[in-house]
Amino acid sequence: MKNRFLNKAPGFRVLLCAIAASLVTAVAYAIIYSSTRFMSWAAFGILIGGAALALALVLCGLERFAPSVMLVASLIALMFHIYYIYFFISSVATGIQFSGFPLDFYVNFVLYGITLVLSIVCVFMPVEEK
Repeated sequence: MKNRFLNKAPGFRVLLCAIAASLVTAVAYAIIYSSTRFMSWAAFGILIGGAALALALVLCGLERFAPSVMLVASLIALMFHIYYIYFFISSVATGIQFSGFPLDFYVNFVLYGITLVLSIVCVFMPVEEK
């Protein structure tokens, strides 16, 4: 199994980073928002499911499909997250709540952004050696 991961294209390593970032994002999202009404369990499940499916594809030798799975899962999870947190964003933006955005909000969006950017990058990078 170790030989399977040695001679891979750089996109393969980016793919593994995207899978890890997706799992970290899901855990951080659950820790930050699980006790609030802004938690989207669908986004959490899609992040975990996308990472698990991409990892399963890698382990089965079908890594050429894994970047697409990661990109679709990351994008759908981000859209669910935005849908659930929209009320909070609109109340701060319109001045109803002047306290501003907490640090947790920024941390979560940065993690989602990292996951999405890594997923986009690995779609355009070769993950298999030719």
